[in-house]
Amino acid sequence: MANIAHPAAVQAEYDPARRRISLNRIFQIPQMFRPAVSSFAGATIGHLNLERPSIGLTAIAAWFRFARWRRMHPIERPADGKRRDRGWMYRSIVEKERLNSEPLDFWEFGVFRGESLFTWLNIISHPDARFVGFDTFTGLPERWRATEVEGAFNVHGRIPETKDQRCRFEAGLFQDTLLVFAGRHDFSRRLVIHLDADLYSSTLFVLTALAPYFKRGDIIFFDNFICSMDEFRAFEDFVKAFRVKYEVLGGVQEYLRVCVKIL
Repeated sequence: MANIAHPAAVQAEYDPARRRISLNRIFQIPQMFRPAVSSFAGATIGHLNLERPSIGLTAIAAWFRFARWRRMHPIERPADGKRRDRGWMYRSIVEKERLNSEPLDFWEFGVFRGESLFTWLNIISHPDARFVGFDTFTGLPERWRATEVEGAFNVHGRIPETKDQRCRFEAGLFQDTLLVFAGRHDFSRRLVIHLDADLYSSTLFVLTALAPYFKRGDIIFFDNFICSMDEFRAFEDFVKAFRVKYEVLGGVQEYLRVCVKIL
């Protein structure tokens, strides 16, 4: 099984504050003063709607954490210096991890029209591999950003068509489909998941729902990892909450797309 356990049992890989006082403790109010500060805040700044500026500050902090994370996890650059796309990353990791040498389960979260899923169907030739695409097929269930509001990526319920008998689809919210599907699934085979859910909430749900099933060698691809408030933040929270050890297998486009392996 993977190195995912109770917080007291396993040390997370990404824990830079382990050997020093965490900076957030500097800003913590001593326990004896908290009721008075709470009362004062409620009677003063509680009347102000500071949600928008606070979100902005949170986003800046998230970019700082992302910058630090990528600094701590350098990715090997192509020897020829050419820029690579996600297709190149897929193929290189398939070769490096020998993903075609044994049956595996490939699950994609955020299918849209099926472009990346069909790419994987072509790359993985093992006849006993199994593929599942999870999506609402009616668009995002909530606003992602200004250019992708609720309902973006709506294909009006049309599920991508494929003649590959190894592939099936689960239509609906991840929160409605994944737990039921996982509950009746045999996780003995290697699991490869492709996260293109975009949203923090959706990405975090998938990672935490699968946390009890992840094992050593399972692989996670992120399609928008550079989104520091969404996929990156969800992964960061998942790693901290479940004390996950992992290895970065690769990435392209300045960490826009990243792949990690559970250790």
